[in-house]
Amino acid sequence: MLVCFFGILCTGCEEIFHPEETSIGIIDNYNELVSAAEGVYGKLAAAINYTSNIGIGSFLFPNLYGDDINSCGASYYTYYGNSNCSGGGTRNDFEVYVYNYLKDNLWKALYPVIVSANNIIVQYDDLSALDQQSRNVLGEIYLIRAYCIFRLTRTYGQIPLIDDIEIDFSLESASLVEIYEFVENDLKKARSLLPENASLARKPYMTPHRGVAKALLAELYLNWAGYPLKENEKYNLAAKEAGEVIDSANFFQLDLNADFAYLWDREHRLNPESLFCIYFADPADSYNLEEINYAYLGYADNDYNYYMLLTGPESPGLRLFFFSSEVNFFNNFPAGYRKEITFFQTIYVPNDYPYYPQIDTGFITINAIDICNRPAYRKFYYDPVILPYEQFNAYSLWFDYYFGDTKMYIYRFAHTLLTYAEAKARSGQLDASAYEAVNRIRRRANNVDQFTTSIYDLSPGLSQEAFADSVVCERAWELAGEPEGRWFDLVRLEKVADLENIRHPQEGGPPWFPFPEEEWFFPAPAEDILLNPNLEK
Repeated sequence: MLVCFFGILCTGCEEIFHPEETSIGIIDNYNELVSAAEGVYGKLAAAINYTSNIGIGSFLFPNLYGDDINSCGASYYTYYGNSNCSGGGTRNDFEVYVYNYLKDNLWKALYPVIVSANNIIVQYDDLSALDQQSRNVLGEIYLIRAYCIFRLTRTYGQIPLIDDIEIDFSLESASLVEIYEFVENDLKKARSLLPENASLARKPYMTPHRGVAKALLAELYLNWAGYPLKENEKYNLAAKEAGEVIDSANFFQLDLNADFAYLWDREHRLNPESLFCIYFADPADSYNLEEINYAYLGYADNDYNYYMLLTGPESPGLRLFFFSSEVNFFNNFPAGYRKEITFFQTIYVPNDYPYYPQIDTGFITINAIDICNRPAYRKFYYDPVILPYEQFNAYSLWFDYYFGDTKMYIYRFAHTLLTYAEAKARSGQLDASAYEAVNRIRRRANNVDQFTTSIYDLSPGLSQEAFADSVVCERAWELAGEPEGRWFDLVRLEKVADLENIRHPQEGGPPWFPFPEEEWFFPAPAEDILLNPNLEK
């Protein structure tokens, strides 16, 4: 198990490239290689849990610009009032401060992971001379480096490519084509080095295998075909790689879970839908309070701007901050089983709750919300450990931010099915297999058998454009709130401008309009530009 504490890697460029910080010594044997690899996973896990005194994880900060996650939760209103609930999308001083504070964090969190990966990679010039076990571990490292660079370039645009351990404060940002080709090369290396399937992985069903590398190549090509490079022929490659993963799913031991809820319950922590996940400590196995990363969230409303309604008679009613749904996204989300699992719709109103006197004490179901109400994402907290309030409060600071699961899905097999369906349509190859890929997702969303034709299937005979649009909507609902979801889809499809009409105008939070194209990618951190003016765009 990869144990992650709430480590904070608040390092700027000068620390990232400091030789004493990045050196891990000479690797002499397989056990040392595994230990070094675990260190890379640890840094990636720390990057995912990277928090600040503003309270939002840097890993998800870019996603706040989409329409599935709202960036202003109940705690925000407690301290700063409801001004941005009626602000019509204008920036207030606090929001500008948050943006300026947090936009650098992903850069600062992921470059240490890349440098740690480089420290391993540079020690193995002749991969062909390695034994199979060592080759497998090197494949994991290439895949992690590829992913980190991929996420950085989709967040910051042109970035410096660092593939060694030399310090170079005059390094220029690479072109987007160079970056995408670098990621492609790393993923192809990973594909050739990794074990064949999930059961043969170094940690079965936890660490990557060859099918994972192919699935990530499909995601790379899907984005490559979109904005900003718009090399449309890459849709063919996306369809090819994803199709081969789907066709060989039994061999790779990949599949959709039969039940959407299985993705987040404790019994199915290891499951065939997990493509690329990062695993954290399980509080149920921990007696150390500092290892606990569970919080049980519910719902916050605009009348009561503090904590939330309790989620059950025995629940401590822990606090909610930031990670909630935007009002239009929640209201437009198709009703049914997937919505029930995705959000806290059923909540418990205590008998002394003064803001709903018209409601009898007990459970109520919320099907639609008004502006600045806060339904939390239930799917990340589906089967949590509920801590006593005093115990949680003893550790928690007001602005702490937590995920409620023992793992983070970065990519899952549902991505591959949806990527295949969309790429088939956009490459002019729409056929029955593309329909079946997305219909499997839609059937499961409604808790019916994946492989039986149903009333939830897409209508046959759609045009390629209409089919692709339907898949994009399905991606938004299926992957709601997940790190590789909505925001990056809006960018690659050049639909960012649509947000002004999609989001509720009084909800506040980023993006603020007008939102020019040059702001779709964040700038490099100011302190790094001071060290290296070549990073300024």
